[in-house]
Amino acid sequence: MSAQNISTDEKNRLIFQYQSTRARFRGIFLRMAIVAAAAIGAYVALGEAAARGLADPVLIDFGKLAAIILGGLTAARSLIAFMRMIIRPNEEIRFYVKGFVWLRGGKESFKYPYPEVARYREGGRGIYVGMTPILQWGAHEIEVEDGHIFRVLPRHGSLKRFADRLRNPIAYVTAAKIAGDLRAGKPVKLHPKLTVFPGGVEAGKTKIRWGDMAVLIQRSRLTIRKLDMERGRFRTARRYWIPTVDNVGGFYDLAQGTIRNHRERRPSTTQPTPGAQQAQSR
Repeated sequence: MSAQNISTDEKNRLIFQYQSTRARFRGIFLRMAIVAAAAIGAYVALGEAAARGLADPVLIDFGKLAAIILGGLTAARSLIAFMRMIIRPNEEIRFYVKGFVWLRGGKESFKYPYPEVARYREGGRGIYVGMTPILQWGAHEIEVEDGHIFRVLPRHGSLKRFADRLRNPIAYVTAAKIAGDLRAGKPVKLHPKLTVFPGGVEAGKTKIRWGDMAVLIQRSRLTIRKLDMERGRFRTARRYWIPTVDNVGGFYDLAQGTIRNHRERRPSTTQPTPGAQQAQSR
């Protein structure tokens, strides 16, 4: 969807949000501490009841076990909340269709439209059930033109959901920035071993023209392929792990259109076979 075709209501639509306050963790800490204290009290009371023979020993043992489990869980949650209350700052982030707002500690406030994003790297990974995280690591990193860097961490929520919702709007603007640099004759380095030039890319030590290239994204890998003119099919030139490459989405979108334009201008006798052309599909 182009920026020109987005309505005002659509631009203001919230697509990702996170809010953390120390007051919230303080409330969790107090509630869990009270429950843990009650569980300890229940355990002591059941011990007294057992000593006086006031109830069936089996029931008392069952009650003690329940008190131990409940007390252990709530004490652990209370400790976690206490540590978060101390360590985590007050923070709020809101990502919309047209830009984002980042508030830190009530003192720092940042607001940027997506066209000011200079670099985006999908560095966060994890184990998920759908969009729900089981275990997460790494971070998605956004750098804007004034040099500020924002890192979306596992504590901010589902990194998979964030990437899914932000990939298209950020890819749109980063593709435009890469295209602008190429029109100005400037090479764009996306990875220590991947540089984009006006005439194609340099993948490692291999230079590939746009018309002889296919670009794929498969799982967590960006693959650059080069056309073998003798065999009429594509061969893999280089693979990159996506968390190590800048502006993957923007480069992919730009590459698809540029490759298509170069192939359309090439004489039909040098076109790759249909089977080879299919290699560029995602």
